[in-house]
This record gives sequence, C-alpha cells and structure tokens, in this order.
Amino acid sequence: MHTATSTPASAKRVPAKAVTKPLSKAKVTSVPKPSSTGKGASRTLYKFIGKVPETKGFTPQMRSLILTVSEAKKDELNSSSFTAQDLVSLAVKQGNLTTGQDPLRIFRFYAKRLVVEGYFAKV
Repeated sequence: MHTATSTPASAKRVPAKAVTKPLSKAKVTSVPKPSSTGKGASRTLYKFIGKVPETKGFTPQMRSLILTVSEAKKDELNSSSFTAQDLVSLAVKQGNLTTGQDPLRIFRFYAKRLVVEGYFAKV
C-alpha cells in the first residue's frame, strides 16, 4: 500500500496582515445639505417638549441632541418648530455632537425613541 504525502491544510495558510486602526476618529465639521426638496425625514418638523433626561440610560449622542435643543437660544434654534437638519447642524457647530459618521444618521437612529419617550413631538 502506497500512501501519498501531503502537507496538512493548516500549513498552507498564509498569515493575515495586521489591520492598522486610525489613531483617532474623524470629526465632522459640517452637515451636508439635504439633496431633495421633498418632505423627507430631515425635513420633518419637531418640537421640544421641555423634558431633560436623567443622566443614566442614554447614549452620549442622544443626550447631546436633547441638551442642544434645551440650551439653544431662540435665534439659534426655535424649540417649538425645528427640523432634524437644523438640530444636527447646531449640535455639530457647538461641538456637542462629534461623530465619525453622518450626523443626520445619528438623529434618524434616535428619532423614534425621542418621540416615544416624550422628549420631542412631531409638529
């Protein structure tokens, strides 16, 4: 009986290259303007109910959105009628919201929870 010698499958593996991670996350300095003139999610009007959350149970992004509205001056943001675009632009401008992704995506992720839990209401 003749047996063929072969190398085991594990010996054929080539070590993967080490993935280098960036030293820091990119910080967004501006929010892109909406591309359409329709009534999309960024054009929906919201109003602030006036309830500021407790310190526990919130992500920093969600808390920064709520605090941006509650601390905004009347000439910066009208708390009784604002769009997601207005809120996110102000939060980025003030430095409350720093993220490596599209800031409107952060708002869209938390929009339903903000309305259901009674912080914002759709106008």
